[in-house]
Amino acid sequence: MKRIVLFTAILMATIVVKAQGEEGDFTIQPKVGINLSSLSDADKAIVEVNFGFEGEYMLTDNLSFAAGVIVSNQGAKYDSSSAGSYTADLDYANVPVVLNYYVLPGLAIKAGVQPGFRVKAKAKTDGASMDLDEVYSSISKLIGEEVKISKFDFSIPVGISYEYKNIVLDARYNWGLIKLVNIGDAFYNRVFQLTLGYKLNIDL
Repeated sequence: MKRIVLFTAILMATIVVKAQGEEGDFTIQPKVGINLSSLSDADKAIVEVNFGFEGEYMLTDNLSFAAGVIVSNQGAKYDSSSAGSYTADLDYANVPVVLNYYVLPGLAIKAGVQPGFRVKAKAKTDGASMDLDEVYSSISKLIGEEVKISKFDFSIPVGISYEYKNIVLDARYNWGLIKLVNIGDAFYNRVFQLTLGYKLNIDL
């Protein structure tokens, strides 16, 4: 009886570890999720969506390298006495590059770098939507000094993920380091990101 129990335990452990991946394994992971997004000077965070994919290569049985492209809707809400309430709506194509360390089978902690490329910047109110590039261009003409919103972002993603039967729940925080507007008070992207993905094994 003890041998049967021991054999069963070893078999189950092997299945779980295999689900995590082994050295040399490569997977592609489509993923979709939500953002709790804010800006460092904003009044309120907003809930938005993200989607994309990530490729992961197992360097060892416990350490992997991952990179991907995530389309991420970000921004924040402002309540201003002079300008009224409005939402900054910023869309990025982010390129996360992270190392994953599996502390337990299926459970990984992660950290890396993430360049991001802005594809949209709007200010939304109840009845209107304004292009922020055009707004800042008008401001530049009025003050005689160029004001612009950065088209590039760079953040540090840190987080944790859990994998079960190729399904991956990933939670990470993206700490923006790029000043988004070139003059005035500095403000930066702050995004908590939760995604659900599915790993597809690829033979190399």
